[in-house]
Amino acid sequence: MAKEFYLIRHAESMGNIGMDYGYDPGLSPRGHAQALHCGEVLRQFCDNQTVILSSPFERCLITAEAIAEASDLQVTIMPALHEHFVIESFPLRKVKLESMKAKAEKHKLVTGVYDDSRWWPEENEQKSDLDIRMSIFRNNLIGPHFLASKIICVGHLPSLLSLTSMMVSGIDIHCLDNCGVTKINFNNGKFTDEFINALCLQD
Repeated sequence: MAKEFYLIRHAESMGNIGMDYGYDPGLSPRGHAQALHCGEVLRQFCDNQTVILSSPFERCLITAEAIAEASDLQVTIMPALHEHFVIESFPLRKVKLESMKAKAEKHKLVTGVYDDSRWWPEENEQKSDLDIRMSIFRNNLIGPHFLASKIICVGHLPSLLSLTSMMVSGIDIHCLDNCGVTKINFNNGKFTDEFINALCLQD
């Protein structure tokens, strides 16, 4: 089954502009504009075979909802897309995050059934842990049980860089802009990139 993947880094967050909003900040004013613009641009690619998967973090969920609203779609929370829990940024003994159930109750376009169980890792992650996580996620998306033909993934810089490299070997990217979109096609067992870090809201 041929598939199209749209990998999107969340819109600009309050954390991106140096504001201390804890471990789970929302979007900056510019970020809200980016998310709305991204939704309008992506509408041309969306149809009834499109699913939107989002990291549980607020900056991703708000971005994903803007994309969903523009195309009359819904959002599924996908913990595999979460941040890279390196100890420098997420000392896990101090980190307090909401459950996916609490997240779903706050976001009207989130669909699915979620519980109060912990979705973030028990221990901090190494780069190898991140790559294994994204490799498993990639394999699940192309497996026979995942029927959607167009898949939008809203996540974070480290996770999306890893996922892109898991799909297209030898790709050399080091940064993705907020609301930068990468399109990767999957056909006959092979991934090919169509565009990288495109469709961004320009100043």
